[in-house]
Amino acid sequence: MPQFRYSRPLAIGALAAAASIWAARDYRAWRALGVGGLPPNIGGWVQVTVMRFRSRDPLTSLKPTDGAVSRILLDLPPRDGNRPTVAPHPVPHRVLDQQPTAHMRGELKAIFDEFAGLTSPALQYRTSRWEKHNDALRVRGDGCEVGHIHPTDGSMHMTLNPADAQLVVERGWGEFHPLAGIRFNLPETYTLIYPPRTSADINQIRRILIAAVIDATGVEPIQV
Repeated sequence: MPQFRYSRPLAIGALAAAASIWAARDYRAWRALGVGGLPPNIGGWVQVTVMRFRSRDPLTSLKPTDGAVSRILLDLPPRDGNRPTVAPHPVPHRVLDQQPTAHMRGELKAIFDEFAGLTSPALQYRTSRWEKHNDALRVRGDGCEVGHIHPTDGSMHMTLNPADAQLVVERGWGEFHPLAGIRFNLPETYTLIYPPRTSADINQIRRILIAAVIDATGVEPIQV
């Protein structure tokens, strides 16, 4: 039986080939997530790949939570079923499954439209400062971002107070952005809210959005 001989050049070549295959597949998967806050090219992919090594635990607060949970969320029920699969790339931050139907996407947009200068005159639609390509509910004047929808998968980002964010994560409705409190001046409680699957989910997401609106504006919206 011939004896195996280690060849360093051959080993390096094999590793390089494997790395190239992984990089090509990962780049295609990243591009399939749609546009976000980084340029959709090789340079953007390299940046986001480096960021993956600095990502936080998406289900744990960075520091002990203080303050009280918003009144409207005190009886927020646990979300049924498993959490959706979230892509490993922190930017754009998207889910890969449990995505809503076109009808459900319309219902979701409608609850955001409620607050765009209607039930809460303190808010308006403006381009998200972090997503760059999507409209977000932002506070008039200071531009503080409350939340936005991702058209590609129906997930959302909302900025919640610490107690609300921890409750939403613990009860399965979302998870922290992997770079929240770490990069891009993202608030520590910048939270991914999972896409709705039913009208019951829409009702709970609306409550979470109301809590975000109250925290950002200090004003309780009309007709909550």
